[in-house]
Amino acid sequence: MLLLFALGDSCSAPPNVVGVQDFGRVAGRVLDAMNNRPIPNALLSVGSLYTTRADVNGGFVLRAVTGDQTVTARAPGYSTATADTTIPKDATVSIGYIRLAPLTRPAGQPTIAPPPTPTPVTSPTPAPSVSSAPSVSSAPSPSPVPSAGVPVSPASPAPAPS
Repeated sequence: MLLLFALGDSCSAPPNVVGVQDFGRVAGRVLDAMNNRPIPNALLSVGSLYTTRADVNGGFVLRAVTGDQTVTARAPGYSTATADTTIPKDATVSIGYIRLAPLTRPAGQPTIAPPPTPTPVTSPTPAPSVSSAPSVSSAPSPSPVPSAGVPVSPASPAPAPS
């Protein structure tokens, strides 16, 4: 017992070691810049210690990273691309798409624009009601349907002048 106390407290981590709870994650997808198709099995890294492979849809999540980082994507037959991001602790940051250009492509052929980044689905908010002057008509008009998909009741006819 005396020997254990002489060696010091070996149960606690040194002061410069970051705990597991202090890490964040970075997620995204790797796409071909010429046709926006996913690049499966692309290698993604932050430095040389934190690496992962993209799945069949080009998606990836790098775990155990935090702070200002540069994510690098590589795949055979493609150029290397990077994305800079800041990863807060205990959070996941989405960097969207990392697009790799093929090394062998026709000269002068431009890459296509990336697809739109998906946004989270939220519950629709009711459209503000718009009041307009009622139209005078003897025949009922069909109820219009705005682009939001919310039916609007037809305007009631104006009372006849007295």
